[in-house]
Amino acid sequence: MNDDVNEIRSRIDIVDLISGYVKLKRAGKNFLGLCPFHSEKTPSFNVSPDRQTYYCFGCGKGGDIFSFVMETEGLGFREAMAALAERAGVTLSSTREGVIAASVKKDIRGALESARDFFGASLEGPGGEAARAYLARRNIAPKDASRFSLGWSPQSWDAVSKYLSSKGFDGKALLDAGLVAQGERGVYDRFRGRIIFPVNDENGRIVAFGGRLIDGDGAKYVNSPEGPLYNKRRTLYLMDIAKRSIRERKRAVLVEGYMDAIRAHMRGFTETVASLGTSLTDEQAALIKRFTDLCYISYDADGAGQSASIRGMYLLEKHGLDVRVVALPENLDPDDLLSGEDGERAFEAALKKALPLPLYHVRMRKRDLRSPGAARAAREEILSGLAALPALDIAEYIPGIAREFGILEHELKREISARRSVRSEKNENPAIPEEGIRDVSGVYINREEKPRDRKGLDLECAFCSLLWRNERLRSEWECGELVPYFADEAASGIVTALVSGDAPGELESRWYSMGERLCFERIARGDAVVAAAGLSSQFAEKVLEEIRTRAAWRRYEELKPLVIRGEASARETAEYREAAKTLKSGRRVL
Repeated sequence: MNDDVNEIRSRIDIVDLISGYVKLKRAGKNFLGLCPFHSEKTPSFNVSPDRQTYYCFGCGKGGDIFSFVMETEGLGFREAMAALAERAGVTLSSTREGVIAASVKKDIRGALESARDFFGASLEGPGGEAARAYLARRNIAPKDASRFSLGWSPQSWDAVSKYLSSKGFDGKALLDAGLVAQGERGVYDRFRGRIIFPVNDENGRIVAFGGRLIDGDGAKYVNSPEGPLYNKRRTLYLMDIAKRSIRERKRAVLVEGYMDAIRAHMRGFTETVASLGTSLTDEQAALIKRFTDLCYISYDADGAGQSASIRGMYLLEKHGLDVRVVALPENLDPDDLLSGEDGERAFEAALKKALPLPLYHVRMRKRDLRSPGAARAAREEILSGLAALPALDIAEYIPGIAREFGILEHELKREISARRSVRSEKNENPAIPEEGIRDVSGVYINREEKPRDRKGLDLECAFCSLLWRNERLRSEWECGELVPYFADEAASGIVTALVSGDAPGELESRWYSMGERLCFERIARGDAVVAAAGLSSQFAEKVLEEIRTRAAWRRYEELKPLVIRGEASARETAEYREAAKTLKSGRRVL
């Protein structure tokens, strides 16, 4: 079931899902709207694209995409998963078709993993001399080849097939995995005679390979065909190892090819991913949006690369990203620039000079705007692009663009407005209905009494969120160091489970099977608090200190009447004095 849940999550963005029910508006990194679970006039419903969770500070409802569908549609977990699977195009493993599909995927994954091992060993073995020499010429050291799991597929017609057959994989699995191809003379190894680049999904699971020819005739690059595991539209090369840096640095750098991405990581730009082609897709844009709001596109400096950059920019902007395009020196790609003696400085300088969409588009068409034969088409292309963007996003560029067009500012605004009207009529970018919220009458609203210490609950939930997202933190404490200080039973249970070794995925499965929703709400509430306060794992100790201080305050208030009346036991008196000492030490109760 975990595989199904993860697959569905990877394909459905929570903002897109909830936007079908609630009119959302951006508020910093998150989105706000009127809660669909209770009546309110001031938005308190918070959706986090980064954490893929929602939380309402008004009624306390929170969770993920599954929780949301369960609440709004009145479904159990299984029914909600089925509905979301249909939306995502996922075949569930619990169905007969799903059992068959899961078995096929398992065989394919096994074949890909074994092939990766074979390619890696081939690169290091006696037959990999030519490949190692090629990598050396490209300044890829053995440690770097190992870091990115690079490999070598021998020139042999069937070396890979024989090896995998010896491991028990049949011909169908090899075909389904894209490791072999069917030719006029029979089945042959698809990647023979090529440097191998393993391609993982964003969770680090191998889904495909790319192969680069180092000499002889044939296509320069050969890539795995799409299949049960691999969908190029949803995949970005190195996203599995770049996503942490993307979150930390609050930006993604998007390049075109394997070597561009690898070189960027080698030079310290570990927030880099590759689209493996110039045609960006909605799925790739949504994937980037899950981790950051800012994306730099650094494609080749040739004409095709520049045109692809413009197309990609609009698609990314449509998904709410702030897009900047990096202008590289003529005839250079990112790999060339980064490979120079001062490559890091040169690339960082190029990033700093990157242009936003409106200015870049006008700059790329500047010559055409001056040409009588091409000006009309260039203007129309730019105007159509501008009409696809929110007015506030382009407001500061209107004066400069109007000058380039040779018209007044109000005339440019009128032209853009006219094209927006046409787009609206064609429903190319339909707006959310003004009422915003679908009829969800009959949905159960959490009417539990609000906790008296709301700030304390926020802190406890925030600590749960930090533990949930960081495996290292979960190993730093024992239960006895944490649990006695938590007032909320659900938060205490979450902390106990996490520090006892239960993985988040295991807990999710358990909660779903039990119909447990409060724990999801606590995690979602913590996500919202963490996001609003800009907390990271380094603040966990500080949050815990505040939780302990509040616990001391609660105990002090409980024991004070007993001590005053002379009814406290010796142990209670000692506890009272210790609590008072803690509070007098200067620790602040938030």
